[in-house]
Amino acid sequence: MDWLQSLLWDPSSVAHIVFLYAFVVAAGVYLGKIKIFGVSLGVTFVLFAGILMGHFGFTADTRILHFIREFGLILFVFCIGLQVGPSFFSSFKKGGMTLNLLAVGIVVLNIAVALGLYYLWNGRVELPMMVGILYGAVTNTPGLGAANEALNQLSYNGPQIALGYACAYPLGVVGIIGSIIAIRYIFRINLNKEEEV
Repeated sequence: MDWLQSLLWDPSSVAHIVFLYAFVVAAGVYLGKIKIFGVSLGVTFVLFAGILMGHFGFTADTRILHFIREFGLILFVFCIGLQVGPSFFSSFKKGGMTLNLLAVGIVVLNIAVALGLYYLWNGRVELPMMVGILYGAVTNTPGLGAANEALNQLSYNGPQIALGYACAYPLGVVGIIGSIIAIRYIFRINLNKEEEV
């Protein structure tokens, strides 16, 4: 019976962490399939399930969490590379340079807005927390991982930037979905006609 108690409640147990992650991922994926007004959050709901479980005190050993975080980021970037890699260079022939310059412009604009808010609020929110808010607002998990690693190398001991990320991420997702729906209705876009073209 001790193994069951360790599996469910011992935060230093690797089995507990694997079970916790499996539960959060499964619950998030399942709940992400629920549609509200024809819109579902998909895998994004995994983050919300994780936030909810963290709120109720389910946590894990920080060393193991650090390994899982880094390993997950590596897998994410690796899979994106596998998916995009074969068509990356050929995309430059079909307007890829314009799209990349547009993406750089969007990133620079996002950074400018975050810095502007930081100075407007007169430093009431620490700059590393603003970085977390920035990455949460644009739903950029690899950026959060890179910023976290940079702060670890600088021996940063302030509030975790993941808190800013977790606060801004839901609004970033809802904002993106809402703006797409609004654009669709404002410009009277018929999805069936668009798919035919």
